[in-house]
Amino acid sequence: MIRVSRKTARAAGLASRALGLTLSLGVLAAGSALAQGTPSFESLDKNGDGKISLAEASSNDALFVAFKGLDADKNGELTREEFAKHK
Repeated sequence: MIRVSRKTARAAGLASRALGLTLSLGVLAAGSALAQGTPSFESLDKNGDGKISLAEASSNDALFVAFKGLDADKNGELTREEFAKHK
């Protein structure tokens, strides 16, 4: 049998609870990001010109990666119609 002091046992208990809390917060943050889904056209159109530029799309990793394929007329901007295909 291994003997552990009360101080060591208490420290181990606190560390265990802290780890559990950290993991729980990480799961909640990931769930929150998934629940938010695709951002709205308006939230990405930072300058309000009715189009999403590549620079504006760079704030969303998935949209940034898909941008070239969504830009049907290859003008470097996404219209509402082009953006709607991303959802």
